[in-house]
Amino acid sequence: MQAPAPPPASGPALPLPQLESDGAIEWQGVLTCADCDGIDTRLLLERVGDSRPFTLTETFLAADGDARFVESGQWRREGALIRLQGQAVPRVYVLLQDLHLAPGDSRGRPVGRDDGQTLAPIGTQTVP
Repeated sequence: MQAPAPPPASGPALPLPQLESDGAIEWQGVLTCADCDGIDTRLLLERVGDSRPFTLTETFLAADGDARFVESGQWRREGALIRLQGQAVPRVYVLLQDLHLAPGDSRGRPVGRDDGQTLAPIGTQTVP
């Protein structure tokens, strides 16, 4: 069975007003990990005027103690892709039709989507 094609990066944008005007939206989920019990991931995207800061918090869950990493930087949206540019390697997330985010590869193809490895929207805030 062949994996479904990723959403187009340049097609019509999915309706997500929190990303089109000032405000914030947050996603959360536990992603798989090769050498731990999972990665509890929280991603907060904000928009204030022309500024688009993000905060990505990853907690690597392990029996011998959790390790937490926080990264911040700027994000941009390209169709169904959310690109993060922080201090580390750039990251890509694919915005799915159900408004979940799937980690993507450098070309914007979702990885781990078949395993249910997505981040679910957990909160939004709009600024009048």
